[in-house]
Amino acid sequence: ESKTDQKNSNPFVNALLTDLYQVSMAYAYWSIGKHEQRSCFDLFFRKNPFKGEFTVFAGLEEALKFVKNFKFTKEMLTKMKKKFSWPEKFWDWLGTLDSSQVKIY
Repeated sequence: ESKTDQKNSNPFVNALLTDLYQVSMAYAYWSIGKHEQRSCFDLFFRKNPFKGEFTVFAGLEEALKFVKNFKFTKEMLTKMKKKFSWPEKFWDWLGTLDSSQVKIY
């Protein structure tokens, strides 16, 4: 078992550690039937901060664990339902969402 097969080391790092904008976009895609369409995202920054010559990236292992373990629990969905009045079918779908189809290159 590799380290990335383990759970997140910080118990506060879970699927709710997201922006409500992202959940709203998930609903928008779901409502127009594009929620199963393949998509691509990049993570980058435009230039080295503080006029530096290089950048050190820390936390890659934790980021990979977060993606691998991504899943909304029933308790999380109950909390989000209080903020949005979306159809129950959307919440049912969101409850099945996981990262099993995610590919990281």
